Amino acid sequence: MASVACNGETPPDVSGVTEDVGAEGAEEGIPLDEGIDPSGQGSASASAGSGRDPDAPNDPDCGSVTVDVQRTTPTLVLLVDQSGSMTTDFQGQQRWDAVYETLMAPGEGVVARLQSSVRFGLTLYSSQDGFDGGECPMLTTVEPRFGNLEAIDDTFSAAGPLDETPTGESLAAVAEQLAAFPEEGPKVIVLATDGEPDTCETPNPQDGQPESLAAAEGAFALGIRTFVISVGEEIGDEHLQELANVGVGQPRNSPTPAPFFKALNADELIRAFEAIVGGFLLCEFQIDGEIAEGRDCDGAVTIDGEALACGPEFEVEGRSLRLLGEACERLGDGGQHVVEAQWPCGAIIPVP
Repeated sequence: MASVACNGETPPDVSGVTEDVGAEGAEEGIPLDEGIDPSGQGSASASAGSGRDPDAPNDPDCGSVTVDVQRTTPTLVLLVDQSGSMTTDFQGQQRWDAVYETLMAPGEGVVARLQSSVRFGLTLYSSQDGFDGGECPMLTTVEPRFGNLEAIDDTFSAAGPLDETPTGESLAAVAEQLAAFPEEGPKVIVLATDGEPDTCETPNPQDGQPESLAAAEGAFALGIRTFVISVGEEIGDEHLQELANVGVGQPRNSPTPAPFFKALNADELIRAFEAIVGGFLLCEFQIDGEIAEGRDCDGAVTIDGEALACGPEFEVEGRSLRLLGEACERLGDGGQHVVEAQWPCGAIIPVP
C-alpha cells in the first residue's frame, strides 16, 4: 500500500531502507538469471518526502505519498516469421537458424539466460498460399511460462520455414491469446520477421501492411505492446516505423518515433533482442498504487539520487513505472543502482 502523510501524521521513515536494482553479472544490458527473483519482488523502494500538494488546499497537513517500486515480471511471446524467405543467407547461415541460436544457444541465448525471470512463450507463423492452402494463419504455439527453454527449443528445432507471411492475422490471434493469459505484469509480443506482410485473403502481392498495423493497434488496446525486429533489410523503414509506433500506443506518424530494429547480421540480431527483452526486465517497475489521471509528471523519480525527467526518462501507465532512454541503459551497466519514486498527496490512488 502507498503510505500517505495526512492529518498531521508522519509517514514511517524509510529513507534508510532502500533496495538496489543492481545487475551484477550483467552482460550487454541483460542480467543473468542468477540472483534475479522471478516473483518480481525486492527490487526497489521509495524514500519518504515532505512536499506539499498545491491541489489539496483543504488538507494543509497532507504531505507526500511514498510508493513502493517493485520490478515487474513480464510475459513475452516471441512471434517468429516462418516464411520461406527465412532460408535466405545471413552471413553464412540461414536467417531462421540465426534467430534460433540468438534465442536458444546454451548459456548465451536470450531464452536460455532469462527463462527463470521472464515467462517466455513462442508462436511460429506462416501459411500455405493463404486461404487457398487451407488453414490460415498456421500457428505453432508454446504457452508462456517460466523455465520454458526445453519446450520452446523442442518446438523451434523441429520446425522450419514454410511459405507466406500473414503477419496481421497472426499478430491479432496471438494478442487475443496473450490477453487471456491470467498472470499479472506487462505483456509483450516481440515480432521477428524478414519480409513485408501479406494476408490470408491475398498472399501475393505482399500488401498486408494495413492489417499488420491494425493488429498492433488492437494488441495495444488489450494492454499488450508489440516490438518489431526486421531480420534482414527487405522490410521498408516506413512500415517498420509505423508498426513500432502503434505497437507502443503512439500515432502511426508520431513526432517522437518509437525504436524499431533492423538486424543485418547475427550480432545486430542479438543486440536487438537484448535491447527489447533486457529493457523490460531491467526498466519496468510496478507502483504500489495507481497514479491519478493527469498526475504522471508530478512524481519525483530518481536513480541514485539523481532526478529523472518525465517523458524522456520515465513514464507512467496505470501502476507501471518505466524508465526510458539513458535512464534505462544506466540500469543495465552492470553496477548497483537505487530507484526511488514519490508523488504529492492526492496524486496516488491506493490499491487494496
